[in-house]
Amino acid sequence: MNERIAAIDIGSNSFHIIVVEIDPETQSFKVLDRLRETVRLGTFHEPKVIKELSPEDMQRGFETLQRYKKLAEGHHISEIFASATSAVREAKNGRAWLSKIRNELGIDAHVIAGVEEARLIYLGVLSATELKGKRIGIVDIGGGSTELAVGDEQFIYHLSSSKVGAVRFTEKDLQDESDIVNKISFMENHIEGLMSTKIQQIEQVGGFNFLVGTSGTVQTLAKIDYRMHNFVDPDGIPNLNQYKISYESICNIIEKMIATPKAKRADAFDISKNRAEIILAGAIILKVIMRDLKAKEIFYCDRALREGLIIDRLLQKGIIKDRLQYQQTIRQRSVLELANKYKFLKEHAFHVKRLSSEIFDQTKGLLHNYTEKEKELLEAAAILHDIGSLVTHNDHHKHSYYLIRHSGLLGFNDEEVELIANIARYHRQNNPKDTHLNFQNLPREHKKIVKELSSILRIAEGLDKGHKCAIKDIEISQNSDKNKLKCKLKSDIEDYNCELEIWSAIGKSKEFKKEFGVDVDFILCKKGK
Repeated sequence: MNERIAAIDIGSNSFHIIVVEIDPETQSFKVLDRLRETVRLGTFHEPKVIKELSPEDMQRGFETLQRYKKLAEGHHISEIFASATSAVREAKNGRAWLSKIRNELGIDAHVIAGVEEARLIYLGVLSATELKGKRIGIVDIGGGSTELAVGDEQFIYHLSSSKVGAVRFTEKDLQDESDIVNKISFMENHIEGLMSTKIQQIEQVGGFNFLVGTSGTVQTLAKIDYRMHNFVDPDGIPNLNQYKISYESICNIIEKMIATPKAKRADAFDISKNRAEIILAGAIILKVIMRDLKAKEIFYCDRALREGLIIDRLLQKGIIKDRLQYQQTIRQRSVLELANKYKFLKEHAFHVKRLSSEIFDQTKGLLHNYTEKEKELLEAAAILHDIGSLVTHNDHHKHSYYLIRHSGLLGFNDEEVELIANIARYHRQNNPKDTHLNFQNLPREHKKIVKELSSILRIAEGLDKGHKCAIKDIEISQNSDKNKLKCKLKSDIEDYNCELEIWSAIGKSKEFKKEFGVDVDFILCKKGK
């Protein structure tokens, strides 16, 4: 039997699960089961500066995920994973709740950044859309945020996420629909302001050939539009994938909704009560985006984030190649693009990366049992560790942390980005401390990773103190008492004794000794020995 996996989209309005069977031969997957439940996590209209998921939110979400886990296990899946979006992303206690999900349910659940969410949606749409050399624009209106993407079969030209969502704007502006015309005018202006920069960026990259909409808002509007223009038999409407809705139809639907009391919208438009509560806000968001993008029509696509999660996992496994091949290297490319953006010292950064990798590999089994996953985080941090120098050399490690943390590294989940940023931050000066805000809120196991991997990065950085790439190779061995490492350094630069590099590495090995409980002797071997 082919491998089966399950992916969960922990959305702000609803949770989705998809269970698939992978077919490596055709580089595709077959959907075995899917389920959607309205959960409505949290609120987006609170006077509090700090948002939190309530105990009721977390319990409701936990119980939904329990059901999803049982559904997936019934299909004999080999792995189940989940990505959380806007509501959890913005909640102070969101990551702690996901930790509980991982520990108690065994679901590999993580927060993803908005731009990563947009990339995954792009992958989901791309997996079901023949572009034939054309550019596609994508709009995904969720409960808490709206994601935009522009791309073709290989390249992504724009990714963005805005705090513009159907639940968010319903709670903010449409709880009370008195004076609704003026409220909607205000809403449209507010949405336009929030989206204007993204719209300009899409125009600057050359726009797109056609527009596609995904997820519940566009799906519901497609169903309403279909019913308005077609006879619907008792068995219901057909699959509306690729159904076209005009901008004019969106405007007409909004006018009909305004004329229909909120309490009667579910029956009047034959939609669920949960969707009826937020569909007007969702339709207004879509109207503003289409108007500002000058899009006369939009096509509904029934693939979105959950399918994108599946595609991304198949790319990581090397199962899908061909027209999605460019996306397989998204993590590495995203790191390099960020490094180039902040004018990193390429030769030094790649040399530190190579030295870090050698220390990691040669101490594996002796001092740690980390996998390729942690090694990739270390290598990313090594490439990016000095990018803060573009701001200022003093405290550049702190600036590196900020730039990595907030630049939207693609392909990594939010926790991985946090780890990369922290590992890079501690390549110099102070060791990790619980008084540091960036460190104190990490889970215990992540603090251990940061301490140990940053201590490896410190030594590697010290071994290129002069930026000469003088140390060409490292050979590490452990004494019989297992309390000391001998680190033989090889250099092929004639008449250079590497004193600066050895002095710096010795000074930077103190944290390594503290974390791993071993001393380190650095010995230079002459060329050819």
